[in-house]
Formats: sequence, C-alpha cells, structure tokens
Amino acid sequence: MSSSLPKQARVVIIGGGIVGCSVAYHLTKIGWKDVVVLERKTIASGTTWAAAGLVSQMRQNRQMTNLAKYATELYANLEAETGVATGYVDAGSIIVCQTDARRHEWLRIATMAKSNGIDVHEISLKEALDLAPGMSDKDLVSAFYVPKDGQTNPEDTTQSLIKGARNGGAVVFENTKVTDIKIKNGIICGVQTDSGDIECEYVVNCAGMWGRYIGQMANVSVPMHAAEHMHAVTMPIAGMKKVFPSIRDFDGYTYFKSEGGAILFGGFEPVAKPWGMKGIPDNFQHTQLQEDWDQFEIFVDCAFKRFPDIQNAEMRHLEVVPESFTPDTAFMIGEAPLVKNFFMACGMNSVGIASAAGVGRAVAQWMEQGYTDEELWPVDVRRYFPWQQNTKYVHDRSVEAVGVLYHKHYPNRQKTTARPVILSPVHDRLAALGACFSQIAGWERADWFAPEGVEPKHEYDWVRPNWFKYQAKEHMAIREGVGMYDLTSMGKYIVQGRDAKETLQYLCSNDIDKPVGKVVYTPMLNERGGFECDVTVSRIEDNKYFIVTAAGTVIHDLDHMVRRFPSEKHVTITDVTHGYAMLAVMGPKSRDLLCELTDEDLSNKAFAFATSKEINISYARPLTMRMSYVGELGWELYIPTNFAAKVFDAIVETGKKYGLKLVGMQAVNSLRMETGFRHWESDITPSETPFEAGLGFGVKIDKTDFIGRDTLISQLEIGLKQKLVMFTLNDPEPMLYSNESVWRDGEWVGEITSGAYGHFLGCAVGMAYIARPDKTTVDDEWILGGSYEIEVEGRKISAKVHIKSPYDPDNKRMKM
Repeated sequence: MSSSLPKQARVVIIGGGIVGCSVAYHLTKIGWKDVVVLERKTIASGTTWAAAGLVSQMRQNRQMTNLAKYATELYANLEAETGVATGYVDAGSIIVCQTDARRHEWLRIATMAKSNGIDVHEISLKEALDLAPGMSDKDLVSAFYVPKDGQTNPEDTTQSLIKGARNGGAVVFENTKVTDIKIKNGIICGVQTDSGDIECEYVVNCAGMWGRYIGQMANVSVPMHAAEHMHAVTMPIAGMKKVFPSIRDFDGYTYFKSEGGAILFGGFEPVAKPWGMKGIPDNFQHTQLQEDWDQFEIFVDCAFKRFPDIQNAEMRHLEVVPESFTPDTAFMIGEAPLVKNFFMACGMNSVGIASAAGVGRAVAQWMEQGYTDEELWPVDVRRYFPWQQNTKYVHDRSVEAVGVLYHKHYPNRQKTTARPVILSPVHDRLAALGACFSQIAGWERADWFAPEGVEPKHEYDWVRPNWFKYQAKEHMAIREGVGMYDLTSMGKYIVQGRDAKETLQYLCSNDIDKPVGKVVYTPMLNERGGFECDVTVSRIEDNKYFIVTAAGTVIHDLDHMVRRFPSEKHVTITDVTHGYAMLAVMGPKSRDLLCELTDEDLSNKAFAFATSKEINISYARPLTMRMSYVGELGWELYIPTNFAAKVFDAIVETGKKYGLKLVGMQAVNSLRMETGFRHWESDITPSETPFEAGLGFGVKIDKTDFIGRDTLISQLEIGLKQKLVMFTLNDPEPMLYSNESVWRDGEWVGEITSGAYGHFLGCAVGMAYIARPDKTTVDDEWILGGSYEIEVEGRKISAKVHIKSPYDPDNKRMKM
C-alpha cells in the first residue's frame, strides 16, 4: 500500500470494502489513472470480510438482477487477470418453496430471468435432493434451480479487485480516516483526512455502514442503519459434499452454503435487531458482536428441518456482525442530488458481494460519460428525501428491512414499520371513511377503501388480493359516475423569473410558451432523447410556472432541473409540494357535482381541457386544472394546504347527491392502465424516447432548441427499433404486473413494463416495448401482423395487441 498521501487526485474513493475496490477497479479499466482509495482501517476489514460469499443473480427487480448477473462473469475470470485467487465456484443455487404462494413468485421470477438471459427453472424435489444430498424435502412443494449462481471468498475477491485496480494505476491508503468533504459552489473540490487534505474532482462514497456519516459531511441524505446479521458454521459433517448448490429457504428465512464438508447457514429474520444507535466505535475492524442464540433460533429451527444432520453436528462458531440496511432494502448508487461529482455506492443490504461488481461498473460508467447504459432508478440515490436520514426513522425501519429480502414479494407489498411519516390534510377523514393506506416517499395514501364491516388491511395474493372487488367498484365509479381521490403527495414546484420561459423551453420537449392558464404535458429529456422527467407545466403568470410531477421523483426532478438552469439566467425553482393539497374529482358526473360548489363556468367552452384557473370552492380558491390521469372528464384541485379539509368536506357532502365514491391508488392505477397513460420508472425511463413510448405529441421538434432534440430528429430519420404497445389478455383470470415475457409468433419480443386488471374491460392490461428479433425497425404493420402470447407463471396466454389504448383510444371522454 502507498505511504505518502497525495495533495491532489482526480477521484477519491472513501472505503476499501468490496464495493470501493470494485469502483476503483472499473475506473482504471476505462482509463482513469489518478484514483485514490482511502480506507479507515485495512482493506475488507469493515463488513466485507464477514460475508457468506453467496453470488445470487436474481433480485427484486430487473435492474438489480442485471448488476448481480455481471458478478458471475467478472469473479469467474478475475484470478486469471490479477493472479489473486478469488475462491469463486459455479456452485449454482436451489430455491425451495414451502408454500404455493412462494412457488407462484418464483414462476414469475423464472420468466423475468429468461428475459435477462439467466437460467432459472423448476426442478423436481428428487432432483433437488440429488444436487444437495443431506437436504430434506419434508414440507416442500417445489424447488427451482439456478445453475450459474456462484460462491466466492469475500476477502480474496476484494484483494483481487484492488490488485487489478493497482495494476491500472490506483493507489490505496489504509488507516486513513476521512473527516470532512470540501465543496465549492455546489461542486466537490476535496476531502479532509486525519493524515492531510486531498484536492480532487470526484468523491465516491463507498463507506458501507459509515456511508450515512460521509453523506452528512456534504449535507446529502444517505439513509441507512446497521442491524445485526449472523450466520453459523458447523464442523465437518460425515457424507456432506464439499461443494453443493447454495440453498435458499425463503419461507424459513434461511440460506445454506457448503463450507468444505461443513455447512454455513444464516438468514434474514422478519424482526431484526438494530445496532449502532450510539455510533460505530472508532476501533471497529474485523469486529464481531456478542453471540445471540435467541435471535439466531429462527435459523436453527429451519436448519434442523432442512438439513437434519445439523441437529447432531458440532458448531464451529456463530458469527455476528453489523450490516447496513436502507429503508427500501435497495442499495444506493449515482450522483448525489445538488452536489456535482459526489457519487454514492453504499447501503448494500447484505448483498454487497453479489452486487459489487455491477455497482462498480455502473458507477464508473456514470462518472465517465454522465449516465449509465442501463436505467437504474430503483437504486438511484435521488429516490431518497432529506428527511429520510432521520435517525429514529432509519432505526425503526431497519427492524423490518432485513427480513424484506426473504419475505414474499407480492405486488403492492407494503412496509409496516416507521409509519406514518407524512399525512395529507385529509388523512383522518379518509381513515374514518375506511381507507387502507399505502406509502410512497413517506406519504400515507389511500390505497383502497373498505366498506363498513370490513377491516382495512392488505391481504396479499398473486391473483386476487382482498381489495380486488373493492377496487373494482372504485374503478367503475369513475368510469360511470364520479369519484374523488387524494393525491396531495404529488410533487409541485414553482419556477419563476424573467428567464423562466426561456429556461423551461430548453428543458422541455413540448412548447410551454402558451398563454397564462394553459396546461402543457411535457417530457424533460436527456441528451440521448430519454425521459428524465414526466411533468405538467401550467403557466400561471407571464414569468411564473406551476409544475407537477410524481411523488417519488421530487428530488430527482428538482436535481435534474437545477443542474440545467444556466447560471447566468434569472430563474428560480421552489419546491411547494407541502404547500398544496390535491384532490381530483373525476368521472362523467364530475362537472355536475363541481358546478354545485362553484360559481365558475365549467363548460367546455369556458373551461377547456388542459387549462387551469383559480376558482371558488367552499371558502378556498384552489388552482384548478382540467387534466386527467384516469381517462375521464375531471378536474384536479390544488388547494392551499390549510384550506383542504373544508373543501374535502364540501365535495363529500354535495357528492352524496351524485353517488360520489372515494377512490384509492389501486383504482387510479388500473384506470390509467386501461387508458394507456404511462408511468415514469415503469413505462418511460431515461432509456426510452417519446417516439418509442407513443408520446410524440409531447415533442415539438420545430420550436426552439431543447435537450435531446438532435437525437429525436435522428430517430425520426432512421426509424424506431422498439415501440410501446398495449396488450389485453384473452383469458379473464390471469394478472399482469411487470416483467412478464411477450411472445410474437413464438419469438420473444419484449416484456411487460406495467400491468393491472382492467375492471371495465374485464381482463388484465399491460404495456410493453416490443422489438424485432433481428433489431431492424418496427412499424404498426409489423406489430399488428403477429400473433401474441404473454407468459404468466410459466404459462403462455393468448393476448391482443393494441397500438392505442383499448379503452377510449382517442381520449375523447376526458375532453367532453
């Protein structure tokens, strides 16, 4: 290791665990030479050394799966490159299912795996026992095999990565503690350490469970909290194979790994034990915590059942170490919001060994070219909000976050800890009227409404969850009558200044230079023509605009805009999300209802679609927009927060005459799916363009220049290689959620981006980008000329393709 701390470097990587070493390795592989790694103690001495070494590819989403898949490729070949053995073996893995629900989950995962080039297939229980002698199939209903999953030695793999980085020019300083981060004009300019200062252009936070404290040095929210994580190793067991596939018994919360004739086993308990509430000791290095056999008992119970020989085996030791977990049990990567050149790669949730390779590659790529080649929103640090670094919040959520890795990953599965956080001003009223709440970005939102006598509680199922029939009634109320939903959680900004119009024209692909009172739907694109933001822009004064975005993207979108505001322009942006409630009144009878509450003329002529104005309702004057995300006539009321409860009461009281029904987010989602409205993150991402997404009406090529314009012009000339279309299943029973494979004439052409049950249509509805297998351009004739099937839980189901939405394809109803 190097001994003389440099005065300057291009990049400083904080943390010498497997993630930091992977970032260093991948930066040097793309030609970065001036790379410095700072480790507070010694390489891999924090938590990396204690990992079990499982390299499992399948994760909770496509993005994390692709990152983990890369590890099986890199680790298998790393020794040949660096000369340092990693201990990697292609041992494979077996997932055992104790319940039918778990089997349904893994049938769906197997379909997603196929789309990502990973072999996951169901095997017989006899085949499972043949692969793992000594395992019991008692109480099992099914098993799945992943042949290319691996096992590796965590410390050796880390040393191999850092050897490769040093071969590429990186330098490493152990026993060097970072004490501060230096920022000038919002840009990284250096770090302060206990051995001296280093000026630098970039800093990467790879500090593991110290990552939250590193983030605080730059006033960046890096929410995570440590919890005790434990595994035991037996002494060698007679007849046990030295290497067998790792076994994951999710229903028993436990994993098993071969350990040279012994068995290593541990897991992810549903009620975890937080650690480090008073901070992490300065002398923490290869540190083990006190054994806790009571906490470990849940894994022993599963071990005795799954591998009966463990009952008579001597235990070599029980290893208890802390590991950091994030509120949503997904790690954090990417450039920090509002701090240029400060990158994250931490919060690994005990999957750091499997994910480090992909994370290192992605962060290096992001730093080099300003973006990654694949969309990574589920792990983007900008999904988090400043309040989420609250110590009580991350502590309370960590109790549940550990077990999330092994619970049943039902659609719409809700966290139950660290709630509630943010309440809309009508929350108590919704609760009193039967709301069952879901949470996003800390907001409690009515998910569905339970009728009198029914407990408002989620009961999950892959086919028909308990809210299905109640959601259907809410859905049909908006289709046939009138409904109201609370979307106070929507992000809201005010952009103003004498250069506001010019600035937004450059950021937006649509033309926002419209008269006061006009509402414009517009994407904000990146240089590659992909969606960065999906917003509506309302001109409320000549130099003042009201922008609305999704609840979960408030920080992401704010960061995107602020970074692109020219410093010489007179323009400001203010986040006013908490200043306004939003109540949406939708359905064919919405005009009749609202006309009784206001003296404003709500006729088409006086209040046209895509316009806004302040109107009188109750004692308030909400900014009222004639827009719709559910495909029906309706208005969105943006009400100053302190006035919202009274407006809500007035609408509910008057609504009794019209059969007003309160509507939750489940119905809003199924309504938007029937109507074909896209959702950022699922259906439109930084990787897709408006033309591919069928949202070309949100692009005005001939207006002034805007970000992404040149790419879109080129795409128009060359043609589309993929296009978003819609599908309805010809069978009314199966459900579509996401990642189901799409087959055209027997060939794989894409996967579902999002899906829901269309209660008006009477079948599941899904969206998917489809592309020709030969990668040539697609057109409507080719799309409509094929026969389609959607693969659901291993079964191919006949489907009908739609270029436009299957419900009201020309969007006439919301413009009535």
